[in-house]
Amino acid sequence: MVRNTLLATALTTFLAYPAAAQDDPYDPLKRNVEAFTGMLEQALELELERGLFGLGGERIDSMYLAGHGLVLEVRSNLASTRSRLDLVMLNNSVMALRQDDNPFAALARRVQAEAEPEEVLTEEDERHPQFELLLRARDIDYSAVVDSAISQAGEYARILRDADGVDDDAFEQLRVEIERLRQENRADVERLRELTEELRAGVGAAAEQGERFEQALGEMSAEMDQLRERAEELAEDLRERSESAQTERAARWRQDVAALEQRLLGAMCQYGASLRELPADENVTVILNGLGDESSTGGRADLLHTFSKADLLLCDVGELNSETLGDRSGRYSY
Repeated sequence: MVRNTLLATALTTFLAYPAAAQDDPYDPLKRNVEAFTGMLEQALELELERGLFGLGGERIDSMYLAGHGLVLEVRSNLASTRSRLDLVMLNNSVMALRQDDNPFAALARRVQAEAEPEEVLTEEDERHPQFELLLRARDIDYSAVVDSAISQAGEYARILRDADGVDDDAFEQLRVEIERLRQENRADVERLRELTEELRAGVGAAAEQGERFEQALGEMSAEMDQLRERAEELAEDLRERSESAQTERAARWRQDVAALEQRLLGAMCQYGASLRELPADENVTVILNGLGDESSTGGRADLLHTFSKADLLLCDVGELNSETLGDRSGRYSY
């Protein structure tokens, strides 16, 4: 009998334990915060569509720190946009490019002054009766400069596309134009090589050969020089356009961040007092993930606002407006 009584008591205690364990003193606050974050997500116009396994999309994560208050982390698409934009790299690249009015002209001078010519003249060439023409054929080869300018044009075209400076059709046209320049450069190099080999072979009389090759080299020189100018002009044009597009995109991004902040302040002023379960002496800290000011080291800081519940209540009764609430929120980047 005693044994049965003990078993019954133990069973009753066991069954009652889970119910007692679920009696969380923070449940009212959790429900209050859940309702508030739902209103805040709508006010901030967040896109809440999630991908596979609930990943992606914009959202608000919450945490409660007893004695301090509620911490809300807003994860928006503006942070991922910033990762692609990389404002610090943009500023550095613009400054570097502006150090020279025409960076491709400087490149041409450097290549001509420092690079070892692809066409190496041998001792036999130096004894050739048309050595001066062979030397000239080597000196008019701008292919390395053209190839470098074409590569730069391709990079700037991609930057321009990524900065929404051109649509897909316009980018494809640029790609075709750049590829055409590359093919022309290869064709010119091959023609110059064939002309040089023919000159070395010494076909025909020396005088006749010299006159014919003098004319051919003149035409090749003009053609290759024109191709170099076209490649440099295209690269310079795309540099300027990509710089302008990235600057405009950076400005639009900053405007979007400012607009998000304004929506946040308005929502906190309008709905903040609904956090009734939050202790009166605690705060609501909102972290705008990845939207802080740029640091000197190029780090992507978060942007934080801390609102006291007392100020939220003042907003509710009209004694504070959203602008004043923002001024008192201790805005900073970290």
